Amino acid sequence: MPLYLTSRLLSAAAVVHGFTGREGGVSGGAFASLNLGLSVGDDAEAVAENFARLSRSASVAGFATVSQVHGDRVLGAARGEPLREIFPESMQRAGSGADALLALEPGVAVAVRVADCVPILLYAEDLGAAAAVHSGWKGARLGIAGRSVRALQHAAGADPARTLAAIGPCIGRCCYQVSPELASIFRGLFGDEVADDPQGPRKPHLDLRVCVERSLRAAGVPAGRIEQVGPCTSCDAAYFSHRRDLGKTGRQAGFIAAREPAHI
Repeated sequence: MPLYLTSRLLSAAAVVHGFTGREGGVSGGAFASLNLGLSVGDDAEAVAENFARLSRSASVAGFATVSQVHGDRVLGAARGEPLREIFPESMQRAGSGADALLALEPGVAVAVRVADCVPILLYAEDLGAAAAVHSGWKGARLGIAGRSVRALQHAAGADPARTLAAIGPCIGRCCYQVSPELASIFRGLFGDEVADDPQGPRKPHLDLRVCVERSLRAAGVPAGRIEQVGPCTSCDAAYFSHRRDLGKTGRQAGFIAAREPAHI
């Protein structure tokens, strides 16, 4: 039985991908059971076994991952090579972390870890290249989703108009209360509809899904090629949630593999 949700659009393109939940692994306690985060306090051997189970379920040899830092850096992954810089002009300070990974060769799989942040999977049907993207509010403010579309275009020649995007399980507007200041910033960036009026009768809530979708569309991905997948992670106990679990929780993943170009 698969350990992950899939996207209708990406499945139709026959690309290996998925969004994991918390079931099907060996971790215990607050990390039960398919925790894929190494930096949360879980046993490293348990996390390794969880990744091994996911690899077998998805029929991939393994996953390229990187330390995520809520920035806008995009790195590329190719077989047998170190991760390489895609956009040197990143706003991010020097360091080894990144928040988007491109899979640039068939069979290379990339993954990002989340626990309320938005996992985004991109697939360039014309080339077979793919990307996994992590976006919390900081990444959304920096436009990491749209930047990753442009990175696929820059690194592989992908056409944004022929790119598919799946936005996975993440915290919903229902549960994502933010400060009035942050609500104002996002209303200015993405439109008034993405957050409640900071001067309104209740504390404002932010819709990260809509922010990400608008970032993708601004980068040239058509609305009909963008899919929202899965529930609110804070509402649904089948997912790890940093906010619901007060920081003591595991991480699920969004993953995707590059493949041979489709003839479309």
